Amino acid sequence: MARVVVLQRQVSQLDEPVYARMHELDPASCAVVYWNDYGYTRKWVDPELGVVPDLADADALVYPKSWIDSRSNGRRVVEAALLALRPSLVVVSDVPLQDRLRLALALRARGIKVAFRVDKNHLSEQPRRGLALMAERRVARYAFDILAPTSPLTNAYYAWAPDWPSIPFPYTTNERKFAPGPELRSSQRLAVRDRLGFAESNHVFLSAAKFTARESPWGLVASFAKVAATHPHVHLIALGDGPLLAEIKRHCSEQRLDRVTFPGFVPFRQLQDYFFAADTFLHLVGVGPWEVSPQDALIARLGLVTTDGVGSAQVLLQGPLRRFLVPRGNADAAAERMRELASRPHDGQYLFADARARTLDYTVEACARRWVEVRA
Repeated sequence: MARVVVLQRQVSQLDEPVYARMHELDPASCAVVYWNDYGYTRKWVDPELGVVPDLADADALVYPKSWIDSRSNGRRVVEAALLALRPSLVVVSDVPLQDRLRLALALRARGIKVAFRVDKNHLSEQPRRGLALMAERRVARYAFDILAPTSPLTNAYYAWAPDWPSIPFPYTTNERKFAPGPELRSSQRLAVRDRLGFAESNHVFLSAAKFTARESPWGLVASFAKVAATHPHVHLIALGDGPLLAEIKRHCSEQRLDRVTFPGFVPFRQLQDYFFAADTFLHLVGVGPWEVSPQDALIARLGLVTTDGVGSAQVLLQGPLRRFLVPRGNADAAAERMRELASRPHDGQYLFADARARTLDYTVEACARRWVEVRA
């Protein structure tokens, strides 16, 4: 028996630490049912990158889990598996719409409460509008007891009343990974900077995004070029891969923009080392319903420049810090904020202290404790 059972398709490196921590806090608190066609290891080709990502992590995360092969087992098998765990609450995550709704209604008919975990909000690329949005809101209210959004903005999208149950279930930051002791952080910072040829006096900007049109890599390069023209001590590490990478590298070479480093795809288990090596994180995507990397950056004690299309930034950057939330596609505005931070060497960790404090509600520890305490 598990009080909370999560049903999801993909095995997530962001979610697994939450489940493992819940299991540590209370072994009876949770179980996870994966319903997919590839088992515990994701083996499919990323459709945007065209490669098989190296997603293996060094940590062996322990929590109750089971796998249902979607190639030979349909929704009724999943329903039976969920009922066998005798949960008081089922959290439905990245399951296709029709299956999600049918499972929710079947479980509620059995007296089991169902939470809908969703990251959609008004910043989504294709939100419904008008009558379609009204219908979606009605269906969500009828099928689910609890909204478990990644972003509080989801509540507004679904017109979820303040007095209806809503429990945040964000894409979390593992603080053990991004906020280790100062000695480890310092040693990794020096190691990466030494390998890339950066002096400690250099101000290093970091981006971690796919090189696809959706994540606006051309805007990133354009913004950095404006800053590099007047600040000879700045560098950019542009992590990631994708169909636009070769073209952007060629552009940088032709423009003699030689202070941009392209490490390519970096496995998640090594990602934090690049955060430690940097001073300011750039996330200039056009649309991002939540986007976990800005909160990773804040917890890693970096400065942050991002866009008003990023859900996490809308939540975390408040008051005077909202000036670092620049209009989408505005390279001049982004460059202005980048120059501000580049002229304040290593000061981002102090300037963004208030935003960093807000991220504490979006960590593995905070999320795990919140869901262990859930009594449906």
